Amino acid sequence: MRKPNLRPAPAFQEYASDLLAKREFRMMTLAERGLLMTMRLECWVNKSVPSNKSELALMLGISEQEINCQLTSKVLDFFNQVGTNLICTELEDYRQNQEATKLARSEGGRNGGKATQEKNRKAKANLNGSLEAKVKPASRDEWNRDEVSRKELINEESLEEHKEWLESYENGSSTKSNLYYAQSRGI
Repeated sequence: MRKPNLRPAPAFQEYASDLLAKREFRMMTLAERGLLMTMRLECWVNKSVPSNKSELALMLGISEQEINCQLTSKVLDFFNQVGTNLICTELEDYRQNQEATKLARSEGGRNGGKATQEKNRKAKANLNGSLEAKVKPASRDEWNRDEVSRKELINEESLEEHKEWLESYENGSSTKSNLYYAQSRGI
């Protein structure tokens, strides 16, 4: 079940260089350009403007005389009449593209979430649902090395060599450590 889109797209992106490069726009008077831009902004917010000149003048808050002078074929070329309204097809195409992108991202997020949840369920089932032990394969080094026992490491010669130190360590009276302690304390 899809949630309805609660808010319309807040803005449309328009590159000034694209609009200024259009011959149709460049051939307009400043007043025609102003009317065109105002009508486009109105179409973005309300999706259309009235095609009736008196209603359009009332909606835009300008005189009907100004609409009669400025609503020329140059301005109207940017709009299509649908019923009693004018729509800007360029902006409607842009709006539909934004909606399609939004739905695709939403669907992608939903599918990604489902995949992650399924992966987590499988991992949890493997931890809780199996009594079998998991065996970690030994690495190559573990197979090839020769294990040496502790007894083999300790030989009698090394014990004789350090016998004095071992005895003093076991008795707790090491001359070297006591000497260091005394010197570090200034004794």
